[in-house]
Amino acid sequence: MRLAVAVAVAALACGGRAHGHDTPTDPSDGRVPAPGDRLIRLLPDGAQIVAELDLARLRKNPVVGGVVTDALARIAVDAATAGSTPLPGKRAVPITPLTDADVVVLAAYGVGTEHADTVTLFATDKAVPGGQTIAPGVVAVAAPSWLDQLAKRAEADTHHALAVAPELAKLRDLAMPREAPGASLRVTARLPFDARVALARQTGVSIAPAELSIWGDVVDDAVIVIVANAVDPGDRAGSNATRRLGRVVRAVLGAFAHSDVVGALGVANSLYDADQKEAGTWVETTIAIGPKHLARAMERARGLLGATGSGSGSSWGLGVGWDAGSGSGSGTVP
Repeated sequence: MRLAVAVAVAALACGGRAHGHDTPTDPSDGRVPAPGDRLIRLLPDGAQIVAELDLARLRKNPVVGGVVTDALARIAVDAATAGSTPLPGKRAVPITPLTDADVVVLAAYGVGTEHADTVTLFATDKAVPGGQTIAPGVVAVAAPSWLDQLAKRAEADTHHALAVAPELAKLRDLAMPREAPGASLRVTARLPFDARVALARQTGVSIAPAELSIWGDVVDDAVIVIVANAVDPGDRAGSNATRRLGRVVRAVLGAFAHSDVVGALGVANSLYDADQKEAGTWVETTIAIGPKHLARAMERARGLLGATGSGSGSSWGLGVGWDAGSGSGSGTVP
């Protein structure tokens, strides 16, 4: 409930993030640095999709921490049998490090092209299969050409903190309410036309956003805020595109609500009842799960983990694989 109140206060104070302007303002001034900031600084320029997961924050949470720890252990066991999850560029990313890593950052480049590839960074002191330590406590999984760039950036960052590209920094902070105590999940995307077409084709949606900012966190409740731009920055035409994108977001949430895991956890109504508003070319959607509802969902999750037999825990997979190349692919974006 504390988190939902913070989000509500922020929305009231700002008149709603999506209300009153077509271009978001920068809300980052005065923010406490996030654990993932260092990994974000090390990413080479040009990342089109960046996903961050603060696993240490989730593990420490008194409501979801135990379930997260158990689920990650189960995923690691399943991955050891079934293999790694494919990501943009079809690069295999090891799942086992998730049981020890504090933060994971995945960055996709060249989405929708034959040069699509992924860089994955782990904040961990443990060895990562196929990974290379590029700085104390930072392991990278990437192609050799990326590893060279990452190592050079990590070396430079030790002497003077590198700057994050202003466009990425602004969009990364956009969905996060000013009063929020932190972030467990962040996703940022800036997609050119070809990448939007490829992503829409591969996910089966009618329109992919030109810009996307997602923030999620858990206190005693859970809140996820999704802020999406329907058209390319600078293009003010597109009220129809905004409405279409709003419907697409609703449809995606509805598809999640129909999934076996969401149904078993009993949180489908939170997806159906998500608050949504539109302003200009932007669509903002807020999903909230109250304290009692979240506690019940975690009880059910513990039961599901306990009931899942060996080799049958795939429903707890991350579901983050997708083919960002120009081919048809069979991956899906969650």
